[in-house]
Amino acid sequence: MDDYLSSLTSGIAMTPVTDRYRVPREMTSYVIDTTAAPVTVLNPISTWAVFIGGLMVANGLAEEGQQLTTYMKTVPFNFYAISTLVVLVLVILGVIPKFGPMKKAYERVAAGGPLAPPGSEKIDIRAGKEMVEFEDDVEDEMKSCKKPKLRNFFVPIFILIGAICMFDFNMQIGIIIAILLGFVFFVFQGMDPEEYADAVVEGLKNMVMPILLMILAFCFANASQQVGFIDYVIDVAVRNISLPLLPITVFLVFACTEFIMGINWGMYIIALPIVAPITIALGGDIGVTVGAVAAAGVWGSHCCFYSDATILTFASTGCDNFKHATSQIPFGLIAGIFSAIAYLILGFVLYA
Repeated sequence: MDDYLSSLTSGIAMTPVTDRYRVPREMTSYVIDTTAAPVTVLNPISTWAVFIGGLMVANGLAEEGQQLTTYMKTVPFNFYAISTLVVLVLVILGVIPKFGPMKKAYERVAAGGPLAPPGSEKIDIRAGKEMVEFEDDVEDEMKSCKKPKLRNFFVPIFILIGAICMFDFNMQIGIIIAILLGFVFFVFQGMDPEEYADAVVEGLKNMVMPILLMILAFCFANASQQVGFIDYVIDVAVRNISLPLLPITVFLVFACTEFIMGINWGMYIIALPIVAPITIALGGDIGVTVGAVAAAGVWGSHCCFYSDATILTFASTGCDNFKHATSQIPFGLIAGIFSAIAYLILGFVLYA
């Protein structure tokens, strides 16, 4: 339903599992990041669908109450979200070999090195530990739990999702309610209230650095808007564009601007009011154009070194942000190239 929630929940839950199988943290981060925004943007019941659908209504591209239905028409044209998931599966199966920084990460682990790259200890207390030490930690934790229950994993997540939905996808209120109800849920089972409070404080402490980086990313994005960078790039790109080249141009231009900005939703607010009238004036399919814009936002967010998606992923998996980004970009570029080729072919098939 939300890429932030997906990255945090999946990263925290699955990193201990992948660590036990000696999977480098770079690979874990790549999987978590790739199955966050690219999956969420394809889901009609998600924060992305609500947001982009609302922008379509605001720009006269969809009728009030029909934003999700209209948004679904753009999903088949979000080629990057689809292709990056295909690339991920091919990488996992070994059809696309691991190369570059990702290959070096596997070589480091195979040589007996740490699962997490150097520098990860700043964001994860277990990063950089040897596997034996990690397994000892897991065994100690399991011994301290008299009767581990699967509901203790799922119930808090369902409480969080339910609270967010109840308050119109307000993450802040949803998290506060989840913490309060989680207190009742765990204390009722016999957990010490002070221990629960310490766990909440520890979780907040672990999020200080990601939140700080996200604030700086928003500041950078706002500065780019203030100096007119995006408007300038868009004006140059679409001034003399032809209709068959519209899909690929929209994808490439906004993918580059999103890679620089790092905040995709801010780009959508600026992009849709510009590309919508151009598409209508040229007689193009608005579903294709909006799909290309959405795909561009996903690519930029997925590959940017300091995007919100990158920050939350490395924080939840305990992987150095630079190593996570550099090991993921080659595969993101492969999916991006496939997407660009698909938009080029689609443009000439539809409009030539």
